[in-house]
Amino acid sequence: MRLLPIGLAITGVLLGAAAAGSQTLRMDDRGFSFRFGGTDRRGDVEGKRASCEVYARIAQVQADANDKFRCGYRGPRWSSDLRGHFQWCRWTTRRALMDEQRGRADQLQDCFNRLGDFDDRRP
Repeated sequence: MRLLPIGLAITGVLLGAAAAGSQTLRMDDRGFSFRFGGTDRRGDVEGKRASCEVYARIAQVQADANDKFRCGYRGPRWSSDLRGHFQWCRWTTRRALMDEQRGRADQLQDCFNRLGDFDDRRP
């Protein structure tokens, strides 16, 4: 199957890129999982790691939707790089995470409205 070699190549790139930073990407029976490096004091805080993992995955899905539906949004907010979102998350507050997720969601909804989705703000 053609998708298997592509998937393995993407996995190799992601794993190689992740090893260069202070957090890593690991493969387990559920797929990809993030963790902080051994020298990062937050490595012992499972809640922060879990929060950042989920944040990064949601950011990637939102960025992929931006591309798929040709919304045209640009900048770091719209990167589909899991590692970049994970790194940003680990140094910011929960409030900033929520604001960033909501900001992307609001912009995507505006894009979907332009594509013909229901929007109760229209007359």
